[in-house]
Amino acid sequence: MALRVCIAIITTLLFLTGCAHPIDITPDVAKLDGQANKAHRIPLKVGYYIPLEKSSIETVTQGGGGDNVSYFPYRDIDFGYRKILSNIFTGVVKLDSIANTNQEHIDYIFIPDIVTVSGSTGFFTWPPTSFTVDLTSNVRDTNGKMLTNARVVGMGSASTEEKLTEHGIAGKHAMEDALLKMQAALIELRYSNTPSPVNTTTQPSPASKANERMTYIKELKDKSLLSQDEYETKRKEILKGL
Repeated sequence: MALRVCIAIITTLLFLTGCAHPIDITPDVAKLDGQANKAHRIPLKVGYYIPLEKSSIETVTQGGGGDNVSYFPYRDIDFGYRKILSNIFTGVVKLDSIANTNQEHIDYIFIPDIVTVSGSTGFFTWPPTSFTVDLTSNVRDTNGKMLTNARVVGMGSASTEEKLTEHGIAGKHAMEDALLKMQAALIELRYSNTPSPVNTTTQPSPASKANERMTYIKELKDKSLLSQDEYETKRKEILKGL
């Protein structure tokens, strides 16, 4: 009897190996107030733009037990990103396009860029126990000109009990951490009541940003948080963005 149980467990594990289990990493917006002082919000109207094609991107990263997990990072961050912008500015709108933003009387446009990594210390269960959200906010004027950006890295983890109760909990924690760090970073930028400029001296070159990300994903690979295939995929994504 015990032998049959063991065979059934092994068969199930072999069947599940390589599957991409869907998870939800939408942050809890109630946790996104942080250090925001809503009584002293910046009197500007800003727009944020997440292209439809990005919202439709399904990302696959590692879970536990040799399995993968899948999720939609741009879709899941949408409402949380709007929340932190609302904590900073008096007016926030979601843009369907970055064309003709003058009609909306927008002062600045924020465009998020997300890179995610997950992993797990568990062999017998697939939900991830660790998660990283590398979040960049690109700030543009109403003509689409790049003014500056801010980059943060959010980390999230989950205990065995947590990950079995809510499979995407590590990702949710990482999203919340990244958004709160981004909120603090955006508050530190200098803004004016006119569309430009915004702290343009801090903007890194695309090559510098790519080099920084290359170093980051190599560190993750060296720590066995990224497989060779995942590393190559991320590396190609970074090069494609140049």
